[in-house]
Amino acid sequence: VQKMRHFKIVLMGAGGVGKTSMTTQFVTEHFDENYEPTIEEIHRKTITLDGEQCMLELIDTAGMDQFSQMRDLYIRKGDGFILVYSIIDPTTFEDVKSIREQIVRNKLSEQVPIVLVGNKRDLAEHERAVEEEEGSTLAKRWSHCRFIETSAREHHEVGEVFAQVVRQILDYENARKARVNTLHNEASRRKRSSGKCSIM
Repeated sequence: VQKMRHFKIVLMGAGGVGKTSMTTQFVTEHFDENYEPTIEEIHRKTITLDGEQCMLELIDTAGMDQFSQMRDLYIRKGDGFILVYSIIDPTTFEDVKSIREQIVRNKLSEQVPIVLVGNKRDLAEHERAVEEEEGSTLAKRWSHCRFIETSAREHHEVGEVFAQVVRQILDYENARKARVNTLHNEASRRKRSSGKCSIM
């Protein structure tokens, strides 16, 4: 029987961008625009992706990540990150840039699994303030980052966000395992070759 994988996924971004709406929409398939958490919430959901069973622990920071020390704590916990901004508020787009810098600093790696999300796509026609191309360009500049625009209200692409971050984590972990195996094999080979004695 295949062992279930467990991953911690942290949703980060400014208050009011829709982190909670996205999480509840994904977990319960229900949108509640009046629901406002006051502190962090943890949701769990099991998914099967590409034949792998994964238990996701979704950490909705609910604005607590605005405090720098709290943010460091969330970053240390996370296997993958969903950075959310609102396409109708350009200041939230600037916020995700500094959050990503903090993730890279804490994880000591540019390769951290991240999905960049522009939420509130349902308001794009009349209120868009951040162009889709800006989000796409930013994600390309960051290593190993996917970009998706969503509407939590209309359930548009919400499931895809979580699927993508899990794929990123699986790729990241497989690459890390491959590196460890390579180093291990290299060390064993060196040991064997240094252990040979030659008779003159």
